[in-house]
Amino acid sequence: MADEENFLKRVHSEELKERFRNIYIGVYQLTPYFKSLPCTIEDIDEGFARVRFDITENLCNYRGIASGGILAAFCDTLMGMASRSLGYQVTTLEINMNYIRRVAGGKYITGIGQVVHHGGKTIVAECECFDSEGHIVVKGRSSFYILGKFEK
Repeated sequence: MADEENFLKRVHSEELKERFRNIYIGVYQLTPYFKSLPCTIEDIDEGFARVRFDITENLCNYRGIASGGILAAFCDTLMGMASRSLGYQVTTLEINMNYIRRVAGGKYITGIGQVVHHGGKTIVAECECFDSEGHIVVKGRSSFYILGKFEK
């Protein structure tokens, strides 16, 4: 993951900076699963995240292309990040994936996740991931259950 200052550059509100910093440290730096992901947070805002995912060889199937399960995990992480940026702890209720184009090992994709609905108990987010040439690789949509607000 990128260091926190890189993705906080665009955030102007000190309150949002503190929220994003706490989420980054509390969730993404301290959780082994997130620490092991080959990704870099490029941008984050309320209800929005843009992340680069490197498709390393160990994430590919026998044909040398990114595994569908890996792409689903990336999309879940991306949409979860967009949802957490609203200040809530969430857990995935459901996820839907559309695989459009393959991506080979050694390449990268850029994912954009955004919240499309924020209800009292659930959040719905969508994402699109693009290859280095701007072609769409995968689209996802997910529902998250709101567990509570992040503590300061």
